[in-house]
Amino acid sequence: MFMKKIGIILFVSLLLLVGCTTKEESGVLTCTRTAKQGNIDLSLNYKIAYTGEYVNTIETTEIVKSEDQNTLNLYKTQLENVYDPYKSIDYYENEVTIEGDTLTSKTKIDYEHINVDDLIEIDSANEQILKDGKARVSDFRSMYESIGASCK
Repeated sequence: MFMKKIGIILFVSLLLLVGCTTKEESGVLTCTRTAKQGNIDLSLNYKIAYTGEYVNTIETTEIVKSEDQNTLNLYKTQLENVYDPYKSIDYYENEVTIEGDTLTSKTKIDYEHINVDDLIEIDSANEQILKDGKARVSDFRSMYESIGASCK
């Protein structure tokens, strides 16, 4: 009888332990910023999907509005030059378009699958946000907040 009670207690304890294990928190952190610089309106939106403390994907939408087509073309050229070295990297997508008075740059980076060594080879500054081959949510939050974005 004593052994049976111990068996039941162990079984219940095991169920409680297994049932109470915590899964890593996952979600989406969104950082946004708007600004006006002369005749230019900026709208920046960064969505960081994460599990635990690590980034799964980042999707960015950066919008520049201006009635000056030359300004939009200059921004487009500058952005294309920034993103051009990343074109050959799998799991890194960027598209810059102009429609009317609006330039839109959309980027998606899949940090779960991307070769982080390729990112660092293109720009050694990427090493600051990639530690042990992973990107931490807290590092991106700090980076986006440092440019004036608010994150929720």
